[in-house]
Amino acid sequence: MNAEIFWKTVKAEVERQKTSFEWLYRKTTIPKGTFSSWKTRKLIPRADAALSIARALGVSVEYLLTGTDKGEFVSNPAVQEITKNIVLFDDNDLEAVKALVKTMSGRYGTK
Repeated sequence: MNAEIFWKTVKAEVERQKTSFEWLYRKTTIPKGTFSSWKTRKLIPRADAALSIARALGVSVEYLLTGTDKGEFVSNPAVQEITKNIVLFDDNDLEAVKALVKTMSGRYGTK
């Protein structure tokens, strides 16, 4: 498992929900120092802690670990590769991807 994906997904979800890591520390009762240690040392939390984080954010542990949910799983290997890496993108990258998808969708008559 990739700790970078886990922590980028957690960060993205915290931002998407317009909340904060402070809120997440309180909600999970996991000390701030523990979170910092995991992130700094590039560790994925133990299963019980990962579950606590996922529940606090209202997402699955699978989503935090992979950036996708089982329901979003796609069997196309090319799409899997894109999905696996997209959680690492910053806001500028995501805007560029959205623009590309919109343009390409227009070529195929979809919106």
